[in-house]
Amino acid sequence: MSAPEPAAAGPVDESRPVVDGRPDDRSPDERRADMEELRGELGETVTELAHRLDVPAQIRARRDETTARARDRLDRVQTVLEEKAPPVGRAAREQPTLVAAALLVLVVLVVNRARPRRR
Repeated sequence: MSAPEPAAAGPVDESRPVVDGRPDDRSPDERRADMEELRGELGETVTELAHRLDVPAQIRARRDETTARARDRLDRVQTVLEEKAPPVGRAAREQPTLVAAALLVLVVLVVNRARPRRR
């Protein structure tokens, strides 16, 4: 003996559809409005998924953000250099011996770094 199959949840009256096993008492206009709202939400979901899957666009956006940050930093560095460079240039003209000594130390450090080390 097999168990009886449950009755299919369907409308008793074709003019009154069943939703989730309960009769749907909404008017046709209310149902249409709900369907339009659902379509709108579905469209937003599809758009969001398409955006997430558009890897080239994400790469371009990230590249643009990085470029903007780099340009901003470059502008700040240029501003600082424009403020600091004149005093450094003046100091170099007023104390050439100090500049020569600093350059000599720098050359020695570079040469020592470049030479192969012996054991």
